[in-house]
Amino acid sequence: GTPVTWEDQHVRACFRCSECDAQVRAHDDLLLVAGMRVSQRARLIDADIATVRDLAAHHGPVPELSMRTVTALTAQARLQISDRVDGKPPYELVDPQPLMVLPDADRGDLFFDFEGDPLWTTDGRDWGLEYLWGVLTMTGSAGSPAASDDFHPFWAHDRPAERQALNDFLAMVKKQRRRYPGMHIYHYAAYEKSTLLRLAGRYGEGEHQIDELLRDGVLVDLYPLVRKSIRVGTENYSIKSLEPLYMGNELRDGEVTTATASITEYARYCALRDAGDHDEAATVLKEIEEYNRYDCRSTRRLRDWLMARAIESGVPPRGPAKAPGGAAAPEVVVDDIERKLLKFAGDGIEAR
Repeated sequence: GTPVTWEDQHVRACFRCSECDAQVRAHDDLLLVAGMRVSQRARLIDADIATVRDLAAHHGPVPELSMRTVTALTAQARLQISDRVDGKPPYELVDPQPLMVLPDADRGDLFFDFEGDPLWTTDGRDWGLEYLWGVLTMTGSAGSPAASDDFHPFWAHDRPAERQALNDFLAMVKKQRRRYPGMHIYHYAAYEKSTLLRLAGRYGEGEHQIDELLRDGVLVDLYPLVRKSIRVGTENYSIKSLEPLYMGNELRDGEVTTATASITEYARYCALRDAGDHDEAATVLKEIEEYNRYDCRSTRRLRDWLMARAIESGVPPRGPAKAPGGAAAPEVVVDDIERKLLKFAGDGIEAR
């Protein structure tokens, strides 16, 4: 029979596997555009816009797509095909106003990142473990590039340890808030916030304290600020993709450089531990720890970079708004699969 081609719209594709990834890149497919949905791709193809370069060169409306959507997608495509300077992707400050919710830098600020394995289980019924809670604290002047930092890892290899990690983390936050009342906890994407809520519900501990953190606007998610304020010439908005903008010559290297690799390496650690190869297991844990340390440091550098963009634009930081009436802001509770999708937001070539 006739071989199937990528352009054949009668053949369904998953857009997630390695075979699809190769075809997407070989054909300069629209799915390479950050924020592109499969449904939007279909409307653009119907309008004879089939590649990133086609979209970048397009002007005018597209049937069944709002002009606002077309404008945003074409602008994104144009940035993505633009040349990089010194390895940095081009970016545009689309709207500086969302950056007003950034609080002033405080010496007590924390930068927080989870590592979790959704496939961890001991009985085939209870799934998922948050095996590393990484927290970065600052020493020196807040917001200064010269300020150094200290990394605090909380490891959890089973349910009792996960519960202890929750309590240890909340104890650290409580102590930090007493010493630095103006501190905030920065993270990237909703995973940290939703996971704290889920674990507090699982163990029946810390719920009041987490509710207070949410009510007081202590948790600051940088991801929506990035998406609302800047446009970057990258295929996605994962924190790893943004790092060339602010990490200088300290870009990632080593064995563990993605969240997916962290999960794979943690599974390898468990196998080595169970096999009694404790030296190699310890080496693997150290690599995962370094990856998480880098994530936390990257979150801090991103916060500083966003604050610099706000200052350049004359936008004074006001800090995150507290929920009205003293009630905690509503939170979306997501399941394990959705949590991992949030964690991996931007990885791979799936619609995003």
